[in-house]
Amino acid sequence: MKILKGILAGIGILAALLCALILLSAANPKITETLSSLLSGNGFPSEEEESNEEQEEYFKEDEQREQESFDGQYEDSSLNIMPESEVSLEEEPEEDSGEDFGESVQRQPEEPEMDTSDAGSDTERTRGTNGYEVPETSNVKVPEAVSGKSGYQPITEKSEEIPDAEGGEYTSNLGYGQTGDGLSFDAVLYPYYQMLDAKGQHLYRQIFANASVLNEAFVPIEAVPVAEIKNVIMAVYNDHPELFWLNTVFTCKYDQNKICAELALELNLTKEELPEASAEFYNTANTILTQLQNLSAYEKERRLHDILIERIDYDKGADKNQSAYSALVEGKSVCAGYARAYQYLMQRLGIPCYYCTGYAGTDHAWNIVALDDGYYNVDVTWDDTEGGEYDYFNKTDEEYADTHVRQDLSVNLPKCEGQMYANL
Repeated sequence: MKILKGILAGIGILAALLCALILLSAANPKITETLSSLLSGNGFPSEEEESNEEQEEYFKEDEQREQESFDGQYEDSSLNIMPESEVSLEEEPEEDSGEDFGESVQRQPEEPEMDTSDAGSDTERTRGTNGYEVPETSNVKVPEAVSGKSGYQPITEKSEEIPDAEGGEYTSNLGYGQTGDGLSFDAVLYPYYQMLDAKGQHLYRQIFANASVLNEAFVPIEAVPVAEIKNVIMAVYNDHPELFWLNTVFTCKYDQNKICAELALELNLTKEELPEASAEFYNTANTILTQLQNLSAYEKERRLHDILIERIDYDKGADKNQSAYSALVEGKSVCAGYARAYQYLMQRLGIPCYYCTGYAGTDHAWNIVALDDGYYNVDVTWDDTEGGEYDYFNKTDEEYADTHVRQDLSVNLPKCEGQMYANL
């Protein structure tokens, strides 16, 4: 009887083990494969075979993860990609700036490295990137003989927030217009371009290209905060007196993120008027330049200074008085016109001459000229006085310190310390 009970107990244990094995095999098929291998005489799989199986399974899962990631990159509908219809096919290929222009317009540009703080502040002395130390404006004293001879109008911005821009962004249908890609600007002749960072220079090229063909409104090619647009406009304006139709006022329409979405330039001529005005401008300039042949750089500088004083009358009511056109063609202008005419003609002569703006009792403009021993300040407007034709010609910064104070981007122009051609 005891033997029978033992046999039944053994059968029960075997049945329980068999049930457990069946359940484990259903949960993990590899157990079935292993038993099959044992029964067929193949034995257990080697460690190398197990490793290969695990790697194959991992790579399949990794491939699936990469495909899901790749697919997800192109499901983002917020990417701001310029339609092909708004890109000019005549433009040169865009330089690789290392930036993805498919980003959302909410991206923020890098802060410029240069110091563009208010150079006229009496509470803190400012030093330009070339070492110019800004004098205190409270020490400026304007001589009676030149009092009121100014008239320069700083670059003025008209900002407008675009209402009801969905998600804080705004998509304009204007397009970029001319991108300016492929343009380059000589570092010696065009110093203001060099003062900008890479994004500022990209926008500068676009603004210059559009202004050149009188395209007034366009979408900025860079996502730049409205607060930084002014310096770029100023750089274009200060470097290029030949754009005599470009006024000192511009409009920036910005979205709720304070990013400039549309830029509008203010022009003083129409496209229909430009050909005739350009002919008058260039013919007058060429007539003057023919008088400066076979002279040294200093002789050209001085003779041109004298010619402009003879040709121009100071007149605050002159039309287009912020331009070289008013001084050269109409013969009437204010300090801005004198300075931009001098800058333009000196550039045509191949002599570096910069448009410098700042404070001289009020907003004022003059020039900085490069000769072979250094840089000099020249104020043709203030020299247009009886008996004072060279009072402000070829002077150092130290000599100008009590009458002229550079401001804005002009603080970064080279220091004026030339001696060889001073007081001749």
